[in-house]
Amino acid sequence: MLWTAIRQRKDKKIIALIFEKDDDLLIDLKLTPEHGDEVREYDEVFPGYHMNKTHWKTVRVNNTSLPFEGLVKMIEESDKLTK
Repeated sequence: MLWTAIRQRKDKKIIALIFEKDDDLLIDLKLTPEHGDEVREYDEVFPGYHMNKTHWKTVRVNNTSLPFEGLVKMIEESDKLTK
C-alpha cells in the first residue's frame, strides 16, 4: 500500500493522506467532530484509517455518491484545521 501525504508548507502538518486499498482510492481528512458526524450519512465516509477516529475521516473517492462540492469542502476544512 502506497501513501501520499499532502502537508502544510510552513509547519509540515498533514492536510490529507491519499492511498489505495482494495482498488479503492481513499483520502483521510481532518474534520470537526460535528461535520464528521454529518458526512457519515454517506457510505463512502468512515472513521479515519489509522488516524484519530474523532477528528479524521476516510473518504472513498472513486465510485462515490458524495457530491464533488462536498469533497472539496472537506479538503478545505482539513486545510483550515491543520493551519
